[in-house]
Amino acid sequence: MVSPAKISPAKKGRGRPPGISDRVRRDVYEAVRQILMTSGYGALRLEDVATTAGVHKSTLYRQWSTKAQLVGDVLSDGAAEHYPRPDKGSLTADIDALCHDLVRLFRSPTTVAFVRTRAVADDPELIKGLQALGTANFGFVREPFNRAIARGELDPALSVETLAELVISPFLARLAVTRLPIDDAFGKSVAMVMRAIGRPAIEG
Repeated sequence: MVSPAKISPAKKGRGRPPGISDRVRRDVYEAVRQILMTSGYGALRLEDVATTAGVHKSTLYRQWSTKAQLVGDVLSDGAAEHYPRPDKGSLTADIDALCHDLVRLFRSPTTVAFVRTRAVADDPELIKGLQALGTANFGFVREPFNRAIARGELDPALSVETLAELVISPFLARLAVTRLPIDDAFGKSVAMVMRAIGRPAIEG
C-alpha cells in the first residue's frame, strides 16, 4: 500500500529531465513493476529497466541516481487516489466497505510489488523510504475506527493503531506469506471478524 511521499527524492533542481514524456514515464514505471514482481528488488538494475521500457539508460540516470529513488517513485505513483475511504455512517458499514475495497487494493500490481519488495528489502535507502511510505499510507485504515470512537460505537480505550493493524494483517499474510487467494469471500470473512471485535462495545 503507497502514497505521494517519495523515497530519497532527487536534489532540488533536477526535476523531470527535458524531453521525458508521460508515455516514457509510464513505460518505465510499468517495467519496474514487472521486474519487481518477477525477479525482485535485488535483481533490478536501471539498465534492465531501460531495456524493458525501450529507453536509453541515460534517460533514467538523469532522473534517478539510484534504483531506490526510482522504485520509491514507482510505488508511490498515484496510489493514494485509490485508497478506500468509506464513510457510511456506522462502524459496521464502514468495515464492510473497507474490507471489500481492500480486496481490490491488495490485488493491484503496485500493492503486490510494494509488499513483496518491503518484505525482502535489504537496501538501507529503500528500507528508510518504505518505512516512511508505509506510515504515511496507513492513515486511511485508521479513519473508520476514529469516527466510530467519536460516535460512541467503540470504547475510546481501544488502540486505533492495533485495530487498523488487525484489518491489514490478514491481507498482508495472504499476499506475502501464504499466497492464498485474496477474493471477495476473504474480504467478507475479515469484515465479519472485525465486526465481532467491535460488537460488544456497540451492544454495551
